[in-house]
Amino acid sequence: MIEQIATVLAVESDGVWLGTTPVTTCNACHASDDCGTGIVAKTMTPRQNRFFVKTALPLLPGEQVKVATAGQQLVIAALLVYLLPLVLMIIAALLVHLGWQAAENWVMLAAAVGAVAGLLIARYYGAKMAHQQQLSILAVLPDISVQQKYSRSAEPSAKNT
Repeated sequence: MIEQIATVLAVESDGVWLGTTPVTTCNACHASDDCGTGIVAKTMTPRQNRFFVKTALPLLPGEQVKVATAGQQLVIAALLVYLLPLVLMIIAALLVHLGWQAAENWVMLAAAVGAVAGLLIARYYGAKMAHQQQLSILAVLPDISVQQKYSRSAEPSAKNT
């Protein structure tokens, strides 16, 4: 299982919207402000990933939870994104080269078409996998500030009744 800490962003009747902040290794060293790779990592890394998880747990916005996904799902996604386009590119190039004895330009074009086809297939299956429930909430982490915020807001209404 691959685990990460997420923050509850919004609560709906059948689940919650969670947000995670990606962790990059480029922010670890002291030279990240002057390093070209560190600057690119800061501009290209999304600020927060948001996703919906179905749950019956009574969660509040701002609470932190530990979410997990099976390692097998990550391996399948990596194979789809990285290996499938590469394999289709090589197969397409070999078929054009060996089958038709085509010129180098046609082999390169076939390789590009194979790679694009692999990316499109990966995108299609990735979209199908995204609709399946892949995350589960393992634990709700204690957060004193969220508990105090909501307990204070509940106190005045208790005095009025």
